[in-house]
Amino acid sequence: MTFGKHLILDCTGFNDNMRSKKIIQDFINDLVIYVLKMKKKGETIFEYFPNNDYNRGRDIVGFSVVQVISLSSITLHLNDISKTAYIDVFTCGNIDVEKVIECIIKFFNPETVHSVLMSRDATEGSKVIVRDGGIVKGLYEKAT
Repeated sequence: MTFGKHLILDCTGFNDNMRSKKIIQDFINDLVIYVLKMKKKGETIFEYFPNNDYNRGRDIVGFSVVQVISLSSITLHLNDISKTAYIDVFTCGNIDVEKVIECIIKFFNPETVHSVLMSRDATEGSKVIVRDGGIVKGLYEKAT
């Protein structure tokens, strides 16, 4: 029995909106309310990793963000230096991958987005449902 879906997104070329806590919060709100059609549980958690020698050397300057949604979660790791982002959406509900990607484009205008959608099942093991070719310069390409 499938417990939920897990969408994993690896992104490059994010714009400077990735540095704005307000814009990131707006993205989370739109994703939860309009795309996933769920409710947030508690406040969004933001942790900023400052621009210092240690963090720069590891490309970990930027925000890590967590939003809990009913037995589910959204996490973002936004790297200011490389302008990369790693986003996970886990939910027991349905995920429309294209709508999630459209929401990312609306707020961050990435150069590329690669995604993997998995079905999560503790008893039988998780399975990849869809692995797409990603978005390259705004075009959605499904893997063949």
